[in-house]
Amino acid sequence: MERTPVKGRRNALWAHGGLRISLALALGLLGFRGLALAQGEGGSATPALSRSAASEPILRVGGQVPAPAEWTASAWARLPRTQVRVQDRQGREITYDGVSLGEVLRAAGMKLDATTMPNREAVARYVVVDAADGYRAVFALAELDPAQTDRVIVLADRRDGQPLTMAEGPLRVIVPGEKRPARWVRQVRAIWVGRP
Repeated sequence: MERTPVKGRRNALWAHGGLRISLALALGLLGFRGLALAQGEGGSATPALSRSAASEPILRVGGQVPAPAEWTASAWARLPRTQVRVQDRQGREITYDGVSLGEVLRAAGMKLDATTMPNREAVARYVVVDAADGYRAVFALAELDPAQTDRVIVLADRRDGQPLTMAEGPLRVIVPGEKRPARWVRQVRAIWVGRP
């Protein structure tokens, strides 16, 4: 009985896997180079959107919402806007502009209304914010409901009047009043609503 074909097959699979890894690394480096080129030679972090990127969804909302939704940059700009002022770690005041997370959920059909009493089901739900790099943060739906709190959590797209940098945006969660910015998720891509 000859065992060389198995060994040869294993070597061929290893070589194929190595080629796949090399190809993935090369494509990743090209993507990184493209990002650097989009930022300009001096490393400026000004976002550069092509025409096709402008029509790409910047945010998806799904899970247990009545009307799952996707927003492009132009559709996002039509949502009701709000502004919050927060302090950075050095005590400097920063102004963020965007859309409240509650308003985003309302646009996806969630019933959040300061004039009505929240029902049991709403109090038991949670919201997961997903970032491009896999980072996640969880909020209780009650934290976003104007019937429960006066605090406004914002999904910001501007900082001090300027669009967020590529490292931060296109969208970032801003949670005023928290001692540490652990839930200030950068590069937000999706929001999911669930219940235990």
